[in-house]
Amino acid sequence: MNRELPAGAWQALLPRALVLIGEIRRHGGITDPFWTLGGGTVLMFRHRHRLSKDIDIFVPNPQYLGFVTPRLSDVAASLTGDYSEDPSAWVKLQFEEGEVDFVAAPNLLDDAWEEWTIDGRRIRVETSAEIIAKKMFHRGHRTTARDLFDLALVIEREPDALAAAADALVRHRSTFLDQIRNPHPTLKIAFKAIDTLD
Repeated sequence: MNRELPAGAWQALLPRALVLIGEIRRHGGITDPFWTLGGGTVLMFRHRHRLSKDIDIFVPNPQYLGFVTPRLSDVAASLTGDYSEDPSAWVKLQFEEGEVDFVAAPNLLDDAWEEWTIDGRRIRVETSAEIIAKKMFHRGHRTTARDLFDLALVIEREPDALAAAADALVRHRSTFLDQIRNPHPTLKIAFKAIDTLD
């Protein structure tokens, strides 16, 4: 699928992420390393609902992270020295335009991605259901304004997609609902600060 995508930070960040995916291929001995593009940026591509200033790359194996961290990769270090990591779970690379996050989190759903062509490159892009499933499964116990905004978007615009994510949606149900019923003041402030688009 070839799409016309909104301009944004992703245009500077995605090429850097692709360079690092090349490092996984080159040094990991994997001809075509499996990875998906997900998160709020993909929802922005589909729905133009809010401005997203990061790129989320999901990989199935934490060993991939060693090839993208500036701590171990000269190529990553040449791109940025500003990063944080949990070597068993994620690497967050900071750039002037935003962040590139590499997250070790296998797909949760059977129908987790579709193939798009972005800037001439075929990329596995996560479905909205997979994006929400990951947000709720991995972070549902600590609600963020952006995750709540993204969930509301998918409920409104793709309600049928959520049926596939049902198991992930209920994992942290009690904690999530408590945080919605009694939101922390910072959640309200962050929600108001979201840069909405259409």
